[in-house]
Amino acid sequence: MGLRLPLRRSASFTPDHPALMEVPGPTALKVEANVLVMGADNVGKSEFIYSHNLTVDGREILLHIWDVPNSQEQTEESSSEEKRIQWADSFVLVYSICDRASFNILPLKIQFIKATKEGQSQEKVPIVIVGNKRDLHHQRVVSSEEGRLLALSLDCGFYEVSAAEAYHGALMVFHGLAERIPDTKLALKKGTRIRGIVKTMSAVFARKRTDSL
Repeated sequence: MGLRLPLRRSASFTPDHPALMEVPGPTALKVEANVLVMGADNVGKSEFIYSHNLTVDGREILLHIWDVPNSQEQTEESSSEEKRIQWADSFVLVYSICDRASFNILPLKIQFIKATKEGQSQEKVPIVIVGNKRDLHHQRVVSSEEGRLLALSLDCGFYEVSAAEAYHGALMVFHGLAERIPDTKLALKKGTRIRGIVKTMSAVFARKRTDSL
């Protein structure tokens, strides 16, 4: 998907200088959250599951990130997608600026996420929209303004990233997402969230096996 980060590396940002900084974070409140990354990536059908430490506003947040490629989403039933959405606390939806179709499907996906999550809570769902492949500007078919307007209309964050700046771009995206996660959606760090991924994945793939019989 292009937003993967080194495992368990700590990073900190300040509002006026979003540069990468290593921080010890011994006094930070340690919490964790689940992030589901969905959308265009063109990397085949592999899934990526990893964790990353991020320090935001005095909170050391351990993000458990489940990156699902678009090619896999398109071959699955809605029940499998819904299980992942139920697991997640926040969402990153990625489209390619060179692929209009990957952009056009975002409103329906976001509506589905909000219907699934906000029906259980009065709080807004933290969602960030990311335009990928900004470096391929000569092939652009979706303008930055279109991306910003869509994000604004759906009350989501918005970023554009490129392969050339994938690492720092990903840090900006996940930092921005973390700022949108309310404290009530964060759990004290107990090391249980990865087991939650395994449980959810088992349910998803068990359904696939049953359907294939």
